[in-house]
Amino acid sequence: MERNEIKGAVKKILHRVFQEIRPGVSLDRNGYTTTAEENLIDSVFMSDFEEDLGQGGGNELNSKFRAVHSSSALAVNVFGPFKRHLTNLILLGEAGFDSLEFEKKCLTGLQGQPPNLDVVAQSGDAVIGIESKFTEYLQPHVAKFSDAYREKIRDGRRKGAWFEEMRRLTKEPDHYTYLDAAQLIKHAFGLWYTFRDRSISLLYVYWEPTNARMHRVFRKHREEIDRLAERVVGSTPAFRTMSYAEVWRMWENNGAPDWLRKHVERLYARYGVAV
Repeated sequence: MERNEIKGAVKKILHRVFQEIRPGVSLDRNGYTTTAEENLIDSVFMSDFEEDLGQGGGNELNSKFRAVHSSSALAVNVFGPFKRHLTNLILLGEAGFDSLEFEKKCLTGLQGQPPNLDVVAQSGDAVIGIESKFTEYLQPHVAKFSDAYREKIRDGRRKGAWFEEMRRLTKEPDHYTYLDAAQLIKHAFGLWYTFRDRSISLLYVYWEPTNARMHRVFRKHREEIDRLAERVVGSTPAFRTMSYAEVWRMWENNGAPDWLRKHVERLYARYGVAV
């Protein structure tokens, strides 16, 4: 199947699975629930993240968050319970986090609204910013940067590989078509500027169907991830990537407490589908 066909098939399957799990919840023709709360899995509570999303801007909870295929809702459904269980959170081999925020703005030092990171986890000496992707990479992307990124970044970021990759994409805006590399570069600039005195990682976490290897579009997405990772290796922030399934297996394999095992089971039931 081609990219558009895959995207349509993915949404149709996700909507069907959602209605099997939540038969009492109605979806509109576009796969949106009536309220944001209806899009949450059991053990995720609106009170744990509502303030975060309200500060993020864009009226998220009353718009795209209600989509069954929303990447923001996916991130909240996956990481939301850790608001109450921070001691159990493990990411990139790090533990001991003392804060977890959704839709976090990381200032870039430039004018205008900085992009929101889906999740930011902080410990005493480490910061991990998470960009969550669901079906977004199943549509083409073209890199765009305002002139301010090239002209007004004059600090240490200008000498790094992230800045060099921005230069490349300015000349070749369609170099990546599955991966939204421009968005990741902007997040990298924001993390560097906001947390420059800490150990920083930008973690790209993406959803795939359980049979992703059978479809060219998912292989091409991974190829582009690997290409960007190779080009920014050794840079600040460090660029790391995991599929959501890899994140869930990591938690399962690290002595997950009972609540987390049950949480992962719910995640597989909701999102672990084949296309």
